[in-house]
Formats: sequence, structure tokens, C-alpha cells
Amino acid sequence: MNFAEREKFLFSTLKHISEKADFVVIGGYAINAYVLPRFSIDCDIVVQNSKNAKKIQKLLENGGFSERAGGKLPYGGEFAAMASNEPPATFDILSQAVEDRLSGTIFPAKMIFENSSKKAIFGKGSPIQIKCRVVDPELLFLMKACPARSTDIRDLFMLSAIKLDIGKIRKMAKRINAKIDAEKILSKIGSRVFLNALQGVHGKLPPEQYEKTLGKARKNIEKLSQL
Repeated sequence: MNFAEREKFLFSTLKHISEKADFVVIGGYAINAYVLPRFSIDCDIVVQNSKNAKKIQKLLENGGFSERAGGKLPYGGEFAAMASNEPPATFDILSQAVEDRLSGTIFPAKMIFENSSKKAIFGKGSPIQIKCRVVDPELLFLMKACPARSTDIRDLFMLSAIKLDIGKIRKMAKRINAKIDAEKILSKIGSRVFLNALQGVHGKLPPEQYEKTLGKARKNIEKLSQL
């Protein structure tokens, strides 16, 4: 089964559970609501309590998924990793809070729900879309800035192409004492390696568009470094 077919399966599953349970999409699939979509067969969703988490787990089990990992987390939240074998796809259900393990920053589920709305999520491999609750771009930007892995930095760049309320991002960062390594991000963004990886995921970008977005991304990160 190719990526497009796997993506269709995940979209179909996401649509099914969105009609029966309350959650917010974060991570890569949330990115696809705002910018040029990228491939992913892993979907991260946040719920406010264990009751909703169990409801979604049951829905996924009925659809052929099984729990591969799960349990309580040190900061008080819970998680369950649900996976299917054929086609391969994964849902990570995060209850009560989301912790970035690299920086130690914790994002309460309440904050994520407060900063979310219904959006269309678009597929990469086929002209497919669904509407469900997605984290707002400002909080998504912050959630990507904390771990600052290579994929996250590419997502930060792409999100900078849209209008972001940097004041709102700074306010949320202060509220949860977010830990951001701005120097690390600024040292990587804009390099030849970065550009090649970015275009490998999203396709070739016009030079003028790339430079304009790069300037915005650097400015956004610099403002977060002044917390």
C-alpha cells in the first residue's frame, strides 16, 4: 500500500472519530491545516480527560487499531499509542497535557482547547480534506519551537509564511515558562542543508517566496528569544 492510500485510511479514521469524540489535532497534521501539506501516517490528538481518551481508544480498536504503548506520565497526564498493521498508521492520544520531552515544557490540554478551532486539514498524496478541531497556528508555532528538531524547524519556517500574532505567542510562552533554544533554531534555519530538506518535503519554493518567509521566521524566533 502506497503513502497516498495510507493517508486516505488515516483521514477516514480521523473523520470517523471526530464525529463521535472531542479532541484537538496537534503536530504534523495540524501543520497541514495552514501550509503546504506534508506526508505523515502519525496523528497526534489531545483530549481533556481520560474518559474521552478511552472513548477514542475504543473507536480506534473497532477500526482495527491496538494499543502499542500507554500509561500515566510524570507530569500528571496520560497517553496511549494506537497503531494499525495494515495499513500502517498511528494515533497518539495525549490526555490532560502534552509534554515536550526535549525542553521539559508542558502544554496543558485546557490551553490547547482554548486555542483551537475547526479547520480543514488537507492531504498530501491526494485531493482529500476533512474538517476537525485543530490547534491555532500561534500555539502550534510555540509547540514546534520548544523541541526544535529538524522537522519542527521546517514547520516553524512554513508557519511563518502566514500571519502570526507574535504577541500572543510570547504571552503563551510566558504563561507556561516555555523553554526555547532560539540560538539553535537560528543557526540551522536558512542553511543549504535546511533548504534542501525543506524542498525535499514540500517541493521547490520560488526564491523570492523563500527569502521573504525566511526573514519572517528569523524575526519571529528572535522575538521569542527576548522573553
